[in-house]
Amino acid sequence: MFSCFPCCGLPRKKMGIGSSAPIISDKTVETTSGRVRGRRYTNVDGRLVDGFLGIPYAEPPVGELRFQKPVPVKKWADTLDCFHFGPRCPQTDEYFTGFLNIVGKDEAKCLTLNIFAPQWTSEEFPQGHPVMVWIHGGGYTMHSSSNYGDRTLARNLCAKDLIVVSINYRLGIFGFFTTGDEHCLGNNGLWDQTLALQWIRDNIAKFGGDPNNVTVFGQSAGGASSDLLSLSPHSRDLFHKVIPMAGNGECDFAVRTAVDQAKLSRDFAKFIGYKPAEEDTSEDVLAWLRGQYAELLELGMSGKKGFGRPGQLLFVPNLDGDFFPKSLAELRKEAPRKPRMLGVTQHEGLFFVGFSGLAKSYESVERFIDRCLPDEKYENAERLRAEVKELYLKGVDPKDRKEVVFRMAKVLGDWAINAGTWELARIEAELGSPVYLYQFNYFNPDGATHCTELRYILGKGIISKFRPNDDDLKMVDLMTDFFANFAKYGNPNGKTDAEGVWKKHDPQNLSRHLAIELPPKMEDQFIEGRPEFWHKIYLARKDRAHL
Repeated sequence: MFSCFPCCGLPRKKMGIGSSAPIISDKTVETTSGRVRGRRYTNVDGRLVDGFLGIPYAEPPVGELRFQKPVPVKKWADTLDCFHFGPRCPQTDEYFTGFLNIVGKDEAKCLTLNIFAPQWTSEEFPQGHPVMVWIHGGGYTMHSSSNYGDRTLARNLCAKDLIVVSINYRLGIFGFFTTGDEHCLGNNGLWDQTLALQWIRDNIAKFGGDPNNVTVFGQSAGGASSDLLSLSPHSRDLFHKVIPMAGNGECDFAVRTAVDQAKLSRDFAKFIGYKPAEEDTSEDVLAWLRGQYAELLELGMSGKKGFGRPGQLLFVPNLDGDFFPKSLAELRKEAPRKPRMLGVTQHEGLFFVGFSGLAKSYESVERFIDRCLPDEKYENAERLRAEVKELYLKGVDPKDRKEVVFRMAKVLGDWAINAGTWELARIEAELGSPVYLYQFNYFNPDGATHCTELRYILGKGIISKFRPNDDDLKMVDLMTDFFANFAKYGNPNGKTDAEGVWKKHDPQNLSRHLAIELPPKMEDQFIEGRPEFWHKIYLARKDRAHL
């Protein structure tokens, strides 16, 4: 389990640090699905937060419902005790799960959500507390809402007059398998998220929230999901503001064409044992997969040994013609303009280098660049590969292991996340959306890499334990203020007509951003200017018109 903030020694009354252990609430809430009872948390200032954990929002996605869109849960008769997180979608546990607050795995019971609701009213928001909906990351393959806290959410975000909802959704093959036709179009993980948002819209007022002031936020694959939800006509009107952190629909990992994802899906089924008949129909492969135990189908970030490439995400959203009836570019133009707060950490790629083992040698970096820019997907691919190698490997001694790893981290972070984040800020600002771009630079001994910013918002470490010092606690205050202000007002500076320290993104100065450190300040070189280099690579994609 993650370490939490100490209960003494560094009191922070503003943040509610030092929350006591939860007890059972004496309050019940009648929802459209049935009555629920939750747990009660007491923040250090004495104010109460009720947590309703593991509320089902869909029928068990098993049997014939495996690989189908979610079905709304049937109403239950008795009061449902919602004291514990629901189980995870089946997934392979990875090497760092010792840091995680792990719950069990159960395909039938994985579609649940959790609500953390302040038990006080706000004069500023008589229609109810603003709502933040958290979508977890994990490469569309692993984790669950339980990994990101309960008491820590109560003291970090609910203490700032917010309701926080965290959701589970189907992952890996369960959430994103597709046959590429009407038998299974895929994207069921996104349909799960959409059904959860519909449930929140219909019920959150009963918990004291305002259904007309909802912010969806997520990180990595959760950030990509948040952005994609803001585009689809099935989901985009269910919330009003969006915070895609270290991932969005413009990032390379976020989405595939339907043809590519269908081929990968079919190849994976064959790899794990499906033996097609001569015709190899969609009905046949679905019937075989529905007959398999979940343990055979589950994946982790490392995929299945012997299948795919190192670091490759096997199951991701696809442009199915249903959840995404048009290209992402077309949907982005027609979608309602939403305030967006987005950004990255200073060294996003360090996490992935350590996780994937891709930086084994200088030559492995060259091979990775070659794989990123294949001839079949890019115009003038050979020239682009040469330019990328010149930018990242010039002057590097192939025998300098430390420098090779550092350069690989830059390549991987830029290719996977940083370039897409800059691209999204550019596109949305040019379309007229209020955009606030950040680069999280704050350093503690773990550095600022993928996931490390989350501890300062949610209160828990994801890839390492969190033992905050005084500066860490200042950063917690700063980050939670930014996020709470954005959720309330669509402006991280707060309710003010005058611009604060964080300036709105300027289409005439596309790399200007807030450097989040102590103190924060506006700077002009986003990720040292490298994402601007990747813009011409973005323009060279042969399938760009279809994305």
